[in-house]
Amino acid sequence: MRIRNLLYETALILLASVLLGFGSHIPLIKRYFQGEFRYGFISLEKHPLMVYITLPEAEELFQGGRSIFIDSRTEDAYNEGHIVGAVNIPYEKFNEFFRDTIFPLEQTLVVYCDGTECKSSTAVAKLLYERGFRNIKIFFGGWAEWIANSLPVSEGNDTK
Repeated sequence: MRIRNLLYETALILLASVLLGFGSHIPLIKRYFQGEFRYGFISLEKHPLMVYITLPEAEELFQGGRSIFIDSRTEDAYNEGHIVGAVNIPYEKFNEFFRDTIFPLEQTLVVYCDGTECKSSTAVAKLLYERGFRNIKIFFGGWAEWIANSLPVSEGNDTK
């Protein structure tokens, strides 16, 4: 009898947790179903070689010097500050900026934007994938995490 009561109470707690969880996130769930986050995720079936990376992984790629960092933020944000050597390819002007940029298809590309709330890095990574690039890393922490850890930064347009 005690085990039955314990299972019943556990089931009630789980049900209450699920209902409270969904109930407290209704606005977020609505935004998801309206398609607001469709550019914020990658499909492993469609993009098997694109991966999200952490700060230590981004820093290792930066130190190795064989990766190209792509800043997907606006020109103004890029000119205010960016990872040293990063190329600016804003999502909103991808075609215009990409036209003047030539990378070997096998090149490792690290795409970043402002940080965890920003979706432009994932969107630019998808566009690069559509252009034939396969070795694409998305630095999830982005600019905010990079500067918070006092890593090398530059200002202005230093890539031309």
